[in-house]
Amino acid sequence: MYIMSTNKCKKVDRYTIDEIGIPSIVLVENAANEIVNKVVNLGEKFIVFCGNGNNGGDGLAIARKLILKNKDVYVVIINRAGKCSSDFSINLNILEKITTNIAYIKTDEDIKSLIPTFNNYNIAIDCIFGVGLNRSLDSFYIKLINIINECAGIKVSIDVPSGLNADNGEIMGASIEADITYTFEVIKRGFIEYKALSYLGELNVLNIGIPEDAKKVNSENIFILDRNQYAQILKKRSLYGHKGKYGKVAILAGSKGYTGAAYIATEACVKSGAGLTTLVSSKYVQDKLSCKLIEAMTLDIEERDKVKKLLNDSDVIAIGPGITEEKVYKDILSDIGNHGDKFFVVDAGALQLIARDKSMMNALKGKAIFTPHPGEMARLIGRSISFVEDNRLEVAKRYAKENEIIVVLKGYNTVITDGNNVYINNSGNSKMASGGMGDCLTGIISALIGQRHSLINSALLGTYIHGVAGEFASNEKYCTVASEVIENISKVMNYIVG
Repeated sequence: MYIMSTNKCKKVDRYTIDEIGIPSIVLVENAANEIVNKVVNLGEKFIVFCGNGNNGGDGLAIARKLILKNKDVYVVIINRAGKCSSDFSINLNILEKITTNIAYIKTDEDIKSLIPTFNNYNIAIDCIFGVGLNRSLDSFYIKLINIINECAGIKVSIDVPSGLNADNGEIMGASIEADITYTFEVIKRGFIEYKALSYLGELNVLNIGIPEDAKKVNSENIFILDRNQYAQILKKRSLYGHKGKYGKVAILAGSKGYTGAAYIATEACVKSGAGLTTLVSSKYVQDKLSCKLIEAMTLDIEERDKVKKLLNDSDVIAIGPGITEEKVYKDILSDIGNHGDKFFVVDAGALQLIARDKSMMNALKGKAIFTPHPGEMARLIGRSISFVEDNRLEVAKRYAKENEIIVVLKGYNTVITDGNNVYINNSGNSKMASGGMGDCLTGIISALIGQRHSLINSALLGTYIHGVAGEFASNEKYCTVASEVIENISKVMNYIVG
């Protein structure tokens, strides 16, 4: 699934029309067919709001097809500018020959006169603005949109909720608060921003006949993968596999008061299929967890010679969950590049140490996955959390490229990037919003690297597995916790490979 800016969406349309030769009116018909098939069973009475551009043309075609299915349809055309698109004019000429239920509005008084109509038509189809809206709305449109939000029973937006900037997710004065949004072919860039989510409702992407080539040519290298694609990159277990083949992982985690972080990261690593997993922590944490982590080994971090040998022998070193700024962790992180050719997963407390001493980055370039939440990312780049949340894709991509690492910027719609390609993970849900989830993710990713997945594939698979395990764990529950997610990791991996 491609994610694109409005400029690229327009270029996809133009390429399809001009280079491939599919007339725009055919795309309108395809779009209307897809929409009507989706909404026809919502009810019997529809009110369709149409601007005078191509999005409005979609609305007129939708109205016609609903009428032909014997639905009671009322069409409202916002007629404030004389200029109409060709697709709009063609569909209006047809519609005027089959119905008289068409109202033209252009003043505040016209809007007021519509209010009684809502008593008869409770399903609103929003086709006022498409992807091109980039200006603040005037009082007329704000009033119209607010009345639709207040009066409509079910609100269905076509391509983009009117009033929402499809590039950045900003609300341009007011926006339709859709119950369902049907968008065409690609996800719009602004849809993945937090500020847009409450206006989209249930988001569905519909194919309307645009060839794959048109999207590939205009790709901005921002994607969402589906289960089949994850299945292609998750390696199946070899018939002759043994523990030495699935990686030796050292996890440096935990401190007094944060034993849970060490336990969760280590247990998640074990349950994700790592061959050998060793927790390296303080004697305090080791004493608390050595009997609980029955499938993993533990080591006191103060046993320097043994720790050095373990790190030298490991394939993957994960560092950060539940650690503090104790000197021993600073020393290990500063010296981490001297443990041979291996890979690193850096999280939590270790990110804090790197934010304070950026020279630690030197040994990690080309070999590490960082898994910050927005607060940790803000500290790494010296900006505010709100800046990170408003610019998640750009922040993650730039930091990954500048530092030659993989960044997993956690949160709803987690961002994964190697600095060139950007991926959005949409698995998981808000039932997972509890402590320890990030530690669990660190363990999963570490195990995947140990099983010889590339860094980028480990990050992609790790976030997806983590989210789906959360969905499994929270099924028929109000919320879930990291230990329940861990118990579902192996089931999810089996589910992915089929």
